[in-house]
Amino acid sequence: MRLWALVRKEVRLLLRDPHALAVLFIMPTLFLLLMAGAMSSYMQDKPPALRLLIDAPQGDASQFFRDALQAQLPDSQLLDKSSESLARVQLPADFADTLLDSPHQGPSLSFPAQFDKLSRQRLHSAVSIALAQSRLLAYLEDSGVVDAELSRAARLQLVQQRTQSQIDEQEQLASGDLSGRANATQLSVPAWLIFGMFFVVLPMAGGFQREQQSGTLLRLRCLGLNLGTLVLSKLLPYLAINLLQFILLLGIGVYGLPLLGLPALSLPGSAAAYPLLALSIALATCSLGLLLAALARSSEQALLLGGGINILLAAIGGIMVPKSVMPAAMAQLAEISPMSWALDAFLTLLVGHGSLADIAPYCARLLLFAVLCGMAGLLLFTRRVQRTQWTTHY
Repeated sequence: MRLWALVRKEVRLLLRDPHALAVLFIMPTLFLLLMAGAMSSYMQDKPPALRLLIDAPQGDASQFFRDALQAQLPDSQLLDKSSESLARVQLPADFADTLLDSPHQGPSLSFPAQFDKLSRQRLHSAVSIALAQSRLLAYLEDSGVVDAELSRAARLQLVQQRTQSQIDEQEQLASGDLSGRANATQLSVPAWLIFGMFFVVLPMAGGFQREQQSGTLLRLRCLGLNLGTLVLSKLLPYLAINLLQFILLLGIGVYGLPLLGLPALSLPGSAAAYPLLALSIALATCSLGLLLAALARSSEQALLLGGGINILLAAIGGIMVPKSVMPAAMAQLAEISPMSWALDAFLTLLVGHGSLADIAPYCARLLLFAVLCGMAGLLLFTRRVQRTQWTTHY
């Protein structure tokens, strides 16, 4: 009964604190929606269509190059004229006569400032393939292998058959860094879900400081409460809130994002793995909250410690910047962040379609982190409670 009464007290205090509720629910929801929308055009499976200017002389060779380039960029527009500032592919006037030269001088490419790096690489690769196919056709025609009466479409098909190979691809997605394979939804939803769950340390630490400053902690001590009961009463409500955050934010990813025109989050992988992951993250966050509550000496310190540590763990853990774009040294540093372990476990399920066994190492790290923080927090919490004297701080 005492435990239940203390849990009810914690819940009522939290419900009376709109700022804490906003930090725990509204903030991660807004981050999730904003970042999923902002990254939707960058982290997509299908590359964006390009609009290009083709400056080429008249002739069959130039037209064949254009057809080959269009085949490499099927969704793009190849224009002869435009008043816009577009990327330009310029063929030399003697293009047809120099195809068999070695070394060969290829087309010149020019890019406007807004043409991003990935689009430049895509265009360069497409031009290289189209040029190689044009040179192969010139060689085949010069050797008499290709009938001059063939249509352009037939010649293009013939050259494509000679330059394409069937490559057998096998995915091994349930291992390694999968952030580079994730789309905006698969990365944003778990990232900001984890970020929001870790912010439970703020109301935990702040509530403990308020109890000490108001004398509530001293009165609870005078009642002869078991310290284990007192600690458990502070952990259980926030553990439940973490699990509620997990369910709510996953639900927004599955059902809310499609209403905004964004890809819906699918939940592949082992169904039993999601509850285990949710519990592992929740225990890690609540144990960290207990440790910070015992370390802080004032509400201001609790705010600075909780907020600062959360932002630091998120910055190095692949939450704010995907690990796939980090330098190697930074990606290795990310492995010390529990947020990184939680995100890797999520991506193993969402992108790698992993099993319970695949995420077990990440969950084990989170649970070990929870045990260490919990033991240190319990030791410090016990000392703080035993040494509490009215509103003084030790």
